[in-house]
Amino acid sequence: MTRAGDWLGKTVERRVAVTPELIDRFVALSGDSSSIHVDDGFARERGFRTRIAHGLLIGSLLSALVGTELPGHAGVLQQASFSFRNPCYPGDCLHLRLEVHEFIESVQTLILKAVVRNQDGLLIATAKIQTGITSIHG
Repeated sequence: MTRAGDWLGKTVERRVAVTPELIDRFVALSGDSSSIHVDDGFARERGFRTRIAHGLLIGSLLSALVGTELPGHAGVLQQASFSFRNPCYPGDCLHLRLEVHEFIESVQTLILKAVVRNQDGLLIATAKIQTGITSIHG
């Protein structure tokens, strides 16, 4: 069993380039071929510079950070709440940051706060993520 002091305040960061190919792969994987994500002209007609990345593409990047780094392989994502503040465009370089905000020792659960900004520092998304900590019993 881990204790609050083992987790509170821990942070992890990652930078990810959002390429047109990454968005196209997410379209293929998710099946979400909404015009706003695949058609530059359609997106421009709705006030965007070009097509935009899926919000859950950004969410999946945060999930990857949870599953590989904080808490890593011992974590089991339980809940996530996202707020998408500005569009993410192909060519953006995202800076993802997770911080342990709370640790519930009795049920070995972390509450993480996430912030995603683009290369200009513009806030793209925030999230609150809950993940359990598993242990191996022999």
